[in-house]
Amino acid sequence: MNRYLERKAAAFGRIVKASSLIALTVGASLLAAQPAMATTFDADTAILKQNVTVETRLVTLGDLFQNAGSFANKAVFRAPSLGQSGTIQADRVVDAALQAGLSKITTNNISVVRVERSSELVTEVDILNKLKAQLKAKGYVDTTAKIDVELNTHLADQHAAPGGLSPFEITSLRYDRVSGRFMAGLQIFGRADLGTIRLSGQAMETVMVPVLSRAVRRGEIISKSDITLTPMPRLKAQVSSAATLEEIIGKATRQSLRSGAIANAAYFTEPDMVKRSDMVTIIFNAGNLNLSIMGKALSDGSKGDVIAVQNSQTNRVIRAEVIGHGLLEISQPSNIVASLGAN
Repeated sequence: MNRYLERKAAAFGRIVKASSLIALTVGASLLAAQPAMATTFDADTAILKQNVTVETRLVTLGDLFQNAGSFANKAVFRAPSLGQSGTIQADRVVDAALQAGLSKITTNNISVVRVERSSELVTEVDILNKLKAQLKAKGYVDTTAKIDVELNTHLADQHAAPGGLSPFEITSLRYDRVSGRFMAGLQIFGRADLGTIRLSGQAMETVMVPVLSRAVRRGEIISKSDITLTPMPRLKAQVSSAATLEEIIGKATRQSLRSGAIANAAYFTEPDMVKRSDMVTIIFNAGNLNLSIMGKALSDGSKGDVIAVQNSQTNRVIRAEVIGHGLLEISQPSNIVASLGAN
C-alpha cells in the first residue's frame, strides 16, 4: 500500500512540473506579443506626460512624451480649440505612439492625459482701450482727452492664437467728430474662422464737470463738499457753460439751484462783504493824506462792488468800493474828501 502511494505521488509531481513548463512557455509568448513597455527609465525611454499644453492645432509625440527623440515632431492627434482643453486615455496615446514607431515607452502609471490649447484672451476692455488709443493717434480727439466709448453690440471674450505681435488688430477706423459715431473692423490673430468683426458705436471726449451735490439757496457760500465732479461729453459741457472749480468754491449763489444742476459760472458771484444797513469804515488814502470815517451801507456789496454809503456825521451819501468785510475805499480824489467830515 505504501509503495502504491509513492508511485502516485511521483506521477503527480511529473504532471505539475510539466504544467509549470507549459505555463511559462505560454506566458513568455503572451509577453512577446505585448507592446514594449519599459519598467526602468533610461536615456532611450519615452515617458508619458500627464498634463500637456500645445500652441498649434496638432498634438505631437514630443508634446505627449518626454524624450520622444526623432519622433518628437510626429503629429498624432488634433488639438482642442484655442483656449480649450480635453482628455485622452493613456492606452490610446500608447497605441498612437507605437503605430508612429516609438517603441520603448513607459506610462508612468498615468491613465488619462489632459491636453490644453494655449491662447491669449481678448476682452471687450482690451478692444475699447485700443480704440481710444487709435482715436488719439489718428488725431480724431485730443491726446490728453478722456474718452467714453460705447459699443452698439456687446463683444464676447475671444481666444487669440499666441505668438503674434498683437492678439488683435483694429482696422479701417472711421470717426465723425460732430456726432462721435465710429465704425471699424476687428481681426483676432489666428482666428480665420471669425473673419473681420464689425465694430460700431459712439466715442465722446469727456471732461470733468462740477455738479451740485445738494440744493442750495440764493446767497449760500459754496464749499468743496457741495460739488461733485462728473464726467460729461465735452460738447455738452461747453453748451452748458460749465464753470471751473476756481469759479465756484468760496463763491455765493446768485439764485437758488437744484441738486444735480451743472455749475454754470453765471450762477455764482463773490460773497457779500457788506450787507445793507451795516456800519462800515470808509477810508481815503492820497499820499500823506489818510482819512477814515464811519458810515452806513445803503446796499449789499461783494468785493470790488461800488455801493452807496451814508456818512454818519454829515448824512451825505457817497459811493465807495468794497475792499473787505465792513471796509470801503474812496479811490478818486475830489471834493468828496471834504464831505467825509473827518479830522
